[in-house]
Amino acid sequence: MPQSEATGQPGQEAYSYAYGQAPGGYDTYDTSSGTYGSYPGGGTSDYGQSGAPAQPQPPEPAMPGMGGSMVSADRIVYFDFDSANIRSDSQAIIESNANYLRGNPRIITQLEGHTDERGSREYNIALGERRANAVRQVMSAMGVSPQQIRVVSYGEERPAANGFDEQSYALNRRVEIVY
Repeated sequence: MPQSEATGQPGQEAYSYAYGQAPGGYDTYDTSSGTYGSYPGGGTSDYGQSGAPAQPQPPEPAMPGMGGSMVSADRIVYFDFDSANIRSDSQAIIESNANYLRGNPRIITQLEGHTDERGSREYNIALGERRANAVRQVMSAMGVSPQQIRVVSYGEERPAANGFDEQSYALNRRVEIVY
């Protein structure tokens, strides 16, 4: 699989990007070091954890994610086609998660940007990143420490729905907030 070219811009935070499937996980690119690596698959991550175990969350209604995994419905922010603008119906979801993170400063969250399959792979990775960064920006404005937030873009690589209709596309245009 060819490796994508991704670079950080001066004055911006460094990010790790997932850009393709690898055995047991995903290929990644780290903008701070310019290195390629891998990230284990499986939905949740301890990437960037401070060593403290995450505090348990109460059970939430769940939605099917990639590969049959379940993602809590109150941790998914949906987007309009070709947009990274936060919709008004997502504000409460972001605020609820920001409140949790402010009250638990040792918890690290990963914001995973996703797109539908329309558009080139490179464009979708960039769009997924813009979406995750939009959620990060709102959370930061709500008082969440930047050290608690990691951003990754999967583009179209991890669909929540596999259909070729607008309903499936709408489910795939999202940011998942993962603890």
